Amino acid sequence: MALKRNNFLKQNLISMGEFFKQLITSSNTPWIVGIITAAITGIFSLRKVRYEKREENNKLREDKKMESEKLRYEKRLEKFKETNESLFKEKKQEVLAAIATLSIFKRDPEFEKNTIDVLLSRLYTELDYDIINSILTTLIQESDREELLYIADGLQDINRNFFVKESPMNQRISDINTAIKSINRSKKLFEDDSVAYELQEKEKKVEYELFLSNKDNVIKKYNEDFSELFAYQKYRHIWHKQVSADAYATFMRKAYLANKKAELHLKLFQNDFNYVYMAEVKTTSTSVERSAFGNSTFVKVVLDQIHSYRNSFVGSQLFQTSFKNGTMKNTVFSNVKFEDVIFENIEFENCSFFTADFKTTSFINCTGLKQEQFNSSLRFDELCRFPEGVIIEHNDDYLKRIEQVPATEPSNTTTV
Repeated sequence: MALKRNNFLKQNLISMGEFFKQLITSSNTPWIVGIITAAITGIFSLRKVRYEKREENNKLREDKKMESEKLRYEKRLEKFKETNESLFKEKKQEVLAAIATLSIFKRDPEFEKNTIDVLLSRLYTELDYDIINSILTTLIQESDREELLYIADGLQDINRNFFVKESPMNQRISDINTAIKSINRSKKLFEDDSVAYELQEKEKKVEYELFLSNKDNVIKKYNEDFSELFAYQKYRHIWHKQVSADAYATFMRKAYLANKKAELHLKLFQNDFNYVYMAEVKTTSTSVERSAFGNSTFVKVVLDQIHSYRNSFVGSQLFQTSFKNGTMKNTVFSNVKFEDVIFENIEFENCSFFTADFKTTSFINCTGLKQEQFNSSLRFDELCRFPEGVIIEHNDDYLKRIEQVPATEPSNTTTV
């Protein structure tokens, strides 16, 4: 049965082949070829029209999409600008609300860097700790290691600016004070010594007379300027440095913890890090010049490949901290408490450790230190290792020694 069906199909195919052969070889061939050509041309034309129509529709959809995205971006940009304005308003609640809104922009790749820069600029002028904490929290959120380091660099620049402006600020205060004294002398001269006044230069006379005609307003303005600058110097300026230093230490710690095996470079120049708390930071290279760390606290800090020049750690506390592989020149560690601290492969030059306390502290393969650089320093255990030739008195021995010093007898001499 199957064989008969196959034979039937075979005969049909042969018949169809003969039919097309006769058709092509007959006089109708040109007519047939024309029809076929026209059909093929029509098919391709139709496909081209459909393709062009599809492309046109795609372009329209793409244009609409781009237009829609452009509108959305413009709306977000307008909202971003409005939020920035609110960020610098005086009312605390408006500022906190603006920071909360910027936390949304912080997660937007198109606005992330601008948001960081705006928040850093606001931090530059802020001392309210609720606002400061809100800004720092927003800066930290969803920041990768690269962004954390970018923020840390910005904070370092802020701190340096405060450090650098201290000297000109002091000069401004001095100039205002000098101007007030000069005015008072001019007034006294005009009122008490008319002869001396007449001998003054013409320009000085004009200056005196202008002052006398406006003396109340001038003195009031000078006093206002002096009071404002004096208050800023004695309080606000100090705390601005403190805020930026603490924030920098925080972001360096988070950058280190984000990837402990990655390189971490610390580079400070003319920074004021007094009273800073730095913890859990390990650097692969360290350069610190002309900076202050007075009364600061270091915990679990490792500063490797170190270059230290003209720095001060006076009154600081260092715990579980290491300084490794490098040079330390003109660096002061006076009145510092060392505990579980290592100086390793350090070349010292003109450094001092006066009145320092040492506990479980080692100087390993260090050069350039002498006995006189440790005047009045004490050690509190037997685990300390000092450079060759340097002997530090144990605290117990020091207490025994001063107990044995006889008290000075009061003098019987009476001075008339």
